[in-house]
Amino acid sequence: MRILGNQSGVSKYTVLIILVMLGIGFREGIKYLDVQLDYQSMKDTMQAQAAAAQVLKDHEIRLELEAKAIERGLPLKRDNFLIMRDEEKRRMTIKTAWTTEVQYLWGLCGEQCTQKYSFEIVADEAYSGR
Repeated sequence: MRILGNQSGVSKYTVLIILVMLGIGFREGIKYLDVQLDYQSMKDTMQAQAAAAQVLKDHEIRLELEAKAIERGLPLKRDNFLIMRDEEKRRMTIKTAWTTEVQYLWGLCGEQCTQKYSFEIVADEAYSGR
């Protein structure tokens, strides 16, 4: 029984084309997930650092955040992290933002294949006093 047409080998090519399409979809999905994982990873790190503000100094927090950004390949340096302490309320707020550009489908469709993602993270956590 033939799936498509009446020529031999047509179904083999159909399966091959479907597998190639699935592979491309999987590859492009991983690119998108990588961008989202970078965002979540930085967000989690910033929240953890803000919560530990009672024992860490601002420059130590900036060093840790910069190391995490370098590890994830993000375009962030120490100066990109705005740190604000409110000693009365015992809260720390850390802010940062960055833009990432991802090229899908090897750029075959020009600008339509390029997606620009802008992220802004604000971590506002309470901490115990010193």
